[in-house]
Amino acid sequence: MGRVAFKNGRGWALGIAVLVCVHVAVSLLARRSFALTAFGDILQNLILLAATLVFFTNFRHASPKNRLFWALMTMGLGLWLASQVMWTYFEVYLRQEAPNPFVGDVILFLHIVPMMAALAILPHVQHDEHGIRVDTLDFTLLLTWWLFLYLFVVIPWQYVHPVETTYGRSFDLLYVSEELALAAGLLLVWRRSRDEWRTIYFHFFAASLTYCVASLIASEAIDLHLYYTGSVFDVPLIASMAWFVRIGFLARDMETETVAEGPTARGFGIWKARLAMLAFFVTPLMIAWAEFGGNAPPAVRTYRVLLTVAVMVIMGALVFVKQHLLDQELLSLLRLSRQNLDETCRLKDELENKEQSLRWHSLELQRKNLELQEISFTDVLTGVWNRRYLEEILTAEAGQVLRNYQRARGSEIRKMDHRDLVFIMVDVDFFKQVNDLYGHPAGDRLLQLVAQRLSTVVRKSDVLVRWGGEEFLIMSRSTDPSGTPAFCSRVLEVMASEPFDLGHGISVRKTCSVGWAAYPWCRPAFEAICPEESIALADAALYMAKGLGRNQGIGIVPAESAHASPEPITLIAAREGKPPLCRLVKTPCPGATSRSMVAFDPAEVIPE
Repeated sequence: MGRVAFKNGRGWALGIAVLVCVHVAVSLLARRSFALTAFGDILQNLILLAATLVFFTNFRHASPKNRLFWALMTMGLGLWLASQVMWTYFEVYLRQEAPNPFVGDVILFLHIVPMMAALAILPHVQHDEHGIRVDTLDFTLLLTWWLFLYLFVVIPWQYVHPVETTYGRSFDLLYVSEELALAAGLLLVWRRSRDEWRTIYFHFFAASLTYCVASLIASEAIDLHLYYTGSVFDVPLIASMAWFVRIGFLARDMETETVAEGPTARGFGIWKARLAMLAFFVTPLMIAWAEFGGNAPPAVRTYRVLLTVAVMVIMGALVFVKQHLLDQELLSLLRLSRQNLDETCRLKDELENKEQSLRWHSLELQRKNLELQEISFTDVLTGVWNRRYLEEILTAEAGQVLRNYQRARGSEIRKMDHRDLVFIMVDVDFFKQVNDLYGHPAGDRLLQLVAQRLSTVVRKSDVLVRWGGEEFLIMSRSTDPSGTPAFCSRVLEVMASEPFDLGHGISVRKTCSVGWAAYPWCRPAFEAICPEESIALADAALYMAKGLGRNQGIGIVPAESAHASPEPITLIAAREGKPPLCRLVKTPCPGATSRSMVAFDPAEVIPE
């Protein structure tokens, strides 16, 4: 169990926490002495060494981009450790206080710079190649400006014109500012990250803020001559160092991933670029400060002016390189935009051509569909509509008539002339004789001629249908049934008016039999019989006409009092044709006796 704990970092973190607690106890109980100083310095070195080793382990096992992040963090901790080792060398090995100014202060100041560089990488975000180059230049500008501040503010009082108090005050101010800048950057990145990286950034921010507070406390204690190594003022410093150890183990135990770049990362990059340009434009103002600000000695002023000019040249070169990269990107975007525009125009032309072609093919397809539909609804032999077409339109036609009757109730129904459908069945008399005497081709030719003659009789609004065999059906729209006998008379007359020329010297005279019925069959009871049943009544009337001798028409119509009859109006009752439910309208062939109303027993009729 103990090995597992130390392997996943919990044991190490616990051990570091114990060392911190021991330091707190020792700093509170022990008096100032060489042993206390040695204990404090060595403990700080051990904790920093542990943090550096853990970060180095993360560097070895991380992905390429994360590896750079951990490498820079390891470098920062390594510089911090180097500064602490130099401090320990003076206090423990030489047993003397570190000199002031201290040469290790430069290393102490610089150890935060790699951490800032690691933060600028944003390992939790995936950038494109161009964005990485531009971001690197922006960070280089900021890094150059930050180093320039140290060389401008601190170094003159350390080497050009050494003044201990001014040096200490300048170093403390700039160092704390550097720590606050790192903490502010960590806070910003923490708020805009997520998942495991958010946890890591939070601990980095907390450790950096603790380190900043520890530096402020130690600086104030030094100014008051209260500080000594191993004192209670080192407790926040030890805690911040231990926290970095915890961060290393925490990151090692987590599965950190790099996610795609989003608006948050791009916004952070924009602020980085703005800060870099602000640093570039502020640098020339430092010349005015160097020449006219404060009471600095001439040597310090000369040093600062020359330093500022040199840094301006370096930063100007970096800005030039950055602008060159941006110009290249702009030109690339312009070329890409032009290519996209040309491609869009080409695609637009292709789309218009394809739309025109599609429109033409659509119209052609509609025309072909109409032709196919007409072919499917047309009788191949005669060229008139077939039975399928009537079945297709019958529901709509009958529904329109039925709605008219439903809107007109009561006495208004009697006024509804020219609103009915009339179904007229026409059958060629003795058609089988033509097939038997002259063959089926002659019979087919006869059917074609019959269809042509019937087409001359029907109106444009009527529908002529080949019902089957030698039978034809005429559906007359918006018709007054009282005029149907006259229409049947015209049909009989046209059929018998002249012989049919069948070709090959064959000429035959033919008559026909006609049966008809209206829909609605009984107006007062317009829903009693459906249109299909009216067609069946017309077919029954046709068989009556053939049974009575052919060459005549028979219509089955309701009696005047049919709706008041105790017998219900049904197809079976209407087909019997018996009063008081039905009456028959007979249309004799032209030249015979005039049209008359007759009543007879349909059972006596024997169809062909």
